[in-house]
Amino acid sequence: MKPLLILFLTAQTFTAGETLDFDLTWLALTGGSLRMTIAPQPGDATHYRLTSIASSNKSFAVIYSVRDEIASYVNRSDFSTVRYEKHLKEGGKRRDDSTVVDETAKMATRKRRGKDDESIPVPRPVFDPLSLVYHLRDLDLSPNKVNRFTVFADGKVYSLEARVTGRETLDTPAGKFNTVVVEPKMLAGGLFGGENSSLTIWYTDDARHIPVRIRSEVKVGTITATLRGVHAGVTSIEP
Repeated sequence: MKPLLILFLTAQTFTAGETLDFDLTWLALTGGSLRMTIAPQPGDATHYRLTSIASSNKSFAVIYSVRDEIASYVNRSDFSTVRYEKHLKEGGKRRDDSTVVDETAKMATRKRRGKDDESIPVPRPVFDPLSLVYHLRDLDLSPNKVNRFTVFADGKVYSLEARVTGRETLDTPAGKFNTVVVEPKMLAGGLFGGENSSLTIWYTDDARHIPVRIRSEVKVGTITATLRGVHAGVTSIEP
């Protein structure tokens, strides 16, 4: 399918709104759920609001309780980040973190509870980890295709390369999908570029490029989000 047609069809999906529900597993144990949404920012013709909420289920919470809420506000034109918020509750600890990007000044201001504000120079465009997952859906994901980006996360700026490594067929609770496999890697270490960490995303091999599976391998084990359902529109950001 031609890239311009892919852009047109994904733009239609994003403008109408979309809700993706995932099952979360850790070390092969079903541990909770994840809901990701995208919709136009109300009363704003130039921005989307993206959300991601991950929550442990009752049985897994006995071992380790998780409630992670992420929101990203991005330009509709290219998914570049203008605001990024994280509210994390993990294992009884809480962390609140927000970043606002001044695109004119090319500066990102980060605010954290109990910490001094930080101002960090950033390029234009710059992405956050959530906005990048959606921006990739807008791109040509042909096998062997390589895309490069700048990502701002946790007060640091990273150069990232996303390589399409092949195709796979996956069976999920949402159905059977032909997918393309994308492996984003930091060019100089970082979020998932370290020796013991990695990220892999399986997108549907069609115009919508829906993320069917997201797998992160970190020091504590493998965390996998597998698609359970796809819904048009956004009725609730709660999983």
